[in-house]
Order: sequence, then structure tokens, then C-alpha cells
Amino acid sequence: MTDALPIGGSAPARPYFCSLVIPTKNGGALFKRVVAGLQQQARWNEVEFIIVDSQSDDDTVETARLAGAKCFTIPASEFNHGATRDFAIARTTTDRVVLLVQDAVPNDPYMIESLIAALNEDGVAGAYARQIPQPDADIITKRNLNIHLTGRMERDISVIRDGAVYAALPPVEKYTLCNFDNVCSAIRKDVWEQERFGRISFGEDIDWSERVLKRGYKIVYEPKAAVVHSHDRPLSYEYKRSYVCHRKLFTQFGVQITPTLGSALNGWYHLTKADLRYIAGCDAGFWTKVGLLLNTPIFNLLRMLAQYRAVRDVKAGTVKAVRGV
Repeated sequence: MTDALPIGGSAPARPYFCSLVIPTKNGGALFKRVVAGLQQQARWNEVEFIIVDSQSDDDTVETARLAGAKCFTIPASEFNHGATRDFAIARTTTDRVVLLVQDAVPNDPYMIESLIAALNEDGVAGAYARQIPQPDADIITKRNLNIHLTGRMERDISVIRDGAVYAALPPVEKYTLCNFDNVCSAIRKDVWEQERFGRISFGEDIDWSERVLKRGYKIVYEPKAAVVHSHDRPLSYEYKRSYVCHRKLFTQFGVQITPTLGSALNGWYHLTKADLRYIAGCDAGFWTKVGLLLNTPIFNLLRMLAQYRAVRDVKAGTVKAVRGV
């Protein structure tokens, strides 16, 4: 990866409390909201702020620079979810590093402190935050995010106490135990020096989590730390994201939700039936409901087909690069 020179940034009056890293590209207005939320953090003047920008052609770099960030630039073609984060972490000067994405807005002024407090507990290698849907997210997105592993209200600590017991777990239980999410997380730099993210195109967070758990460290899910983060993306993007996600889950843990085309279609039928019933019973405007009732069957079909194709392609050895995810 190109070792670009930093642009701007200024030193604090006292030692840094922690470092904060964000990979960026054309963050736009939402990135400005993220930065504004960060500047409201209780100890923001003690945070080392670093971005690695992939050739933005908007004012993303200027927004970060004005907030005191050290801004590094890399060619967009060199971006990699694991390696780009490694590039940034290597340039931090503290032993506690918060990782954030450019569209995750802090939910309160204590998000960073809550993550670092969890990270400072004995034996913890990483901590990750709760994700709250955007206020304007549709009802299905809100429901799905709130019941996801990153939507839980209960704190959770993962640890592997016996490697043989872990190896015998069902695939989904392995995934659940190793869950970690770099949408908003914090890691110990000394642990990262033992296990870097590496050049991983997708799922660098759960890959790293499993490796450090196998070393005997703990991973904490800390819902007191929270960010507002959800997406309204095109169906084509959701297909690609579901594909790479389930390719990773199968490759790493052996998870296969829809191993056959028949199971994919059966899953689509039951999921869509439940979703349509949920939409019909929700308190939403007439046209909002109409749009969701029309969109949801297509969305679910693409998800199920992506899950099926992901596993099929891995088994067949025909996996190809997926861009833009």
C-alpha cells in the first residue's frame, strides 16, 4: 500500500487518550454529521484522529482536516478492508484504537469512552458497539437491525476456553461467538501487533476476532457504546453484499443457510410471507406500505439467491472478485 504523506492535523495539549481511525471516500453530508458527533465526544480533544482517504473528489478530506485529523491518501484501487485499516493503525501513536466507518454517527458524547472502558477490562482484545437504525429507515430495516447481533441491548463477552469445544460447535454458533464489527469498534494495539487484520476484502473484523479469541483473548459487545448506522441501498448492492457476506461465513465457519436452490426458494417463501404480514400490521403510511409490499419479495429473493450462489461458488472453486462492497 502506498505510504502517502499526511495532510494537516495538529497535536493536542496533553497525551492522547486513544486514536480513532476512519477509512473514507466521498463521505458527503453524512460524514460531516459523523465528524460533528465526534467533536461532541467528552474527551475529543484527547483523541488522535486519522483518516485514510481513497481519492475522494468531494470535501471529505477538508472536513476531516478542519477537525484536526491526520489525513493520508491512497489510490482508490488499493483500498482493502483489512489492509487499509492496518495501514492506518500502524500510524497511530496510542495503545487503544477506535475503528469507525464514515457513515456511523455517534449516538451520544460517551461512545468513545464506553468502548475504551470495555477494552480496558482484563484480557479484552476488542470491543464493538451497538448499531441503531437511522430515523428515516424503513420498518423492515429497523426491525432487522434491531434483532441482529449488533442490535442487542444486553452486554456480551465472548471467550474460547477450550479449543476442542469450540471446534465442535455448529457453524452458526461459531459465527455468533466470534462476531465483531468494525462499523464501530475498539482494539488493543499490542494485540493487533500479534494479529493484524491482513489483506482481506470483506469480513476482516470477524476474521480477526476468531484469531484473537483462539489466542485466549476476549471480545466484548458493549451496547452502552452506540452509533446510528443503517442503509437504504439499491437492490443490486444488497445482492452483492449478501453474496460476499455469506461467502465469508461459509469459508470461515461453514455456515450455509440455503445449501440448495430448493432451500433458497423455500426460505424466500417463508421469509417473504412473514415480512408481508409484518408490513401489513405496522403503523405506516399507505404508500409507504405499498412500496414495501412490492419491494420486499424482490429484495428477499435476491438475498436468498445470493446466499445460495455464494456457497455454490466456493464449493465449485469459481469465486470471483466483487467490487464496490
